[in-house]
Amino acid sequence: MKVTLTEPAVAGEYVIAEQRQDGTLVLRPEASDEVVEQFSDRPLTGDELVESFERHDAALKREGR
Repeated sequence: MKVTLTEPAVAGEYVIAEQRQDGTLVLRPEASDEVVEQFSDRPLTGDELVESFERHDAALKREGR
């Protein structure tokens, strides 16, 4: 399952990696392999391509790269 966060410091697409017994969710950034799989059956539109670069850039910034 995927979730979208809009808080500026952590905005982006995430995958629920784990749901703990207390209900806490552990999220991990959406991996580029998942993005490739999502669009592998059709070409990206120009807007989708730009959005993918923006998500990638945001993920790198979150990781401090």
